[in-house]
Amino acid sequence: MSAFAWDMNILFIIFSSYFGLQVIYALILGAVGFRENRQRSKQTEAEDYANFAISSFTIPVSFIIPARNEQEWINETLQSILNLNYPEYEIIIVDDQSADRTLAVLTEKLKLEAVSNPFVDRFAQGKIRGVFKSKKYGNVTVLTKISGFKKAGAVNAGLNFARYKYVCVIDSDIILEPEALLKVMSQVQKDPDNIIGIGSSFGLVNGFKIRSGRVVEKSFSYNPLIAYQNIEYIRAFIGNRIAWSRFNASPIISGGFGIWRRDILLELGGFDAQFTCEDLEFTFRVRKYITENKKLDYKILTLPYYVGWTEGPGNFRSLFSQRGRWQRVTNETVSSYLKMVLNPQYKWFAFVILPYFLLYEVLGVFFEVSSIGMVLFGWLAGLLDIRMFLAFFALMVLTQTLISLISIFAYIREESLFRVRDIAYFIGLCFLEVFWYRWVIAIAKLWGTIGYLRGVKTFDQYVRTKSG
Repeated sequence: MSAFAWDMNILFIIFSSYFGLQVIYALILGAVGFRENRQRSKQTEAEDYANFAISSFTIPVSFIIPARNEQEWINETLQSILNLNYPEYEIIIVDDQSADRTLAVLTEKLKLEAVSNPFVDRFAQGKIRGVFKSKKYGNVTVLTKISGFKKAGAVNAGLNFARYKYVCVIDSDIILEPEALLKVMSQVQKDPDNIIGIGSSFGLVNGFKIRSGRVVEKSFSYNPLIAYQNIEYIRAFIGNRIAWSRFNASPIISGGFGIWRRDILLELGGFDAQFTCEDLEFTFRVRKYITENKKLDYKILTLPYYVGWTEGPGNFRSLFSQRGRWQRVTNETVSSYLKMVLNPQYKWFAFVILPYFLLYEVLGVFFEVSSIGMVLFGWLAGLLDIRMFLAFFALMVLTQTLISLISIFAYIREESLFRVRDIAYFIGLCFLEVFWYRWVIAIAKLWGTIGYLRGVKTFDQYVRTKSG
């Protein structure tokens, strides 16, 4: 065997080992997530939500909705919160200098009037231009501010006005289920001294019919681009986040729907606009704070409940924009917290979560792109054994499909959301994912990595179009 062929074999072993470790990790987490999802579902069945919804001891919540150019969605999102079955909450909407009719829509719906409301400016947020109260809903406040500091600045502006012990940050295109806050806060109510952050899963609203802030028809889109995103959401929450939560090692509470204890937000100075996105970095920062301040009883939980629905990118350009931005913030955050990797102080987070993020979320794109190059080069050089390649490729397809199916079956066992034809369609897509969609995402991640290396930090909001 020539030295060149030997080098190719070594590279093949490296790539195979990398893939094998990824599969083992995913299968173990999938099994843990499967079990955790079942336990949470049994817990839900035993909850007395009816009494919780009317109890005077139920913890009130402050909602913060950052909005920029959301005229298509802001009315439905706001109405979905107003529809919540929950005894006490306030809503703070922050209009981040929208160029469309977002503020006009809010003014018309809420009957806004300007008020004088002095506040203590605690965060990096940008200048607040006006404070308005709704004459129609006494628990709704609208802030207008000069654009700046990204979404983090808008959320920080709202934090200055939040009154309650727990703060729920929600995107302005989320449609919440009426029982969403009850399900999540019932877990907080059990241990409010130690549960400092909590989130849950949500799906894609594309194809649904929405009326007055309620989902009136759940027709899952058969557009492959949307369907694959639904599969990804299910796989991410069951296959990763629910399992990580089982070890109290959740690395992210999503900015789409995430609840934090207000004193923690104040203690850590709110969200950091120096990062492309705010949610991942803040969760990492809280992890660091917990360890350094020996608050080891503190918990950050991820739940498996569908709390709401958000619009996913409907075309390749929007998908590239979103995933590129996600990749940039992943690179930014992991590089900023590298000292925590394999540091015994941080326990599960240091040995299970951070190595995964480093090897597969940050460096994974280089392995995937390099593997394509190696296959092409091996084929052109006549070094590729086609039978071995096909066998390895078939193994990759089957294992990746199995990982997806574990998560999907965990969901359909506990959630009566999908019709039989929906499930059959998702299963078929799982077998085909590696042939095209996975590489679309890999290229988007590569583009995001290049943007990170170039120092790009823009938010890159893609254009949304309201469904139904």
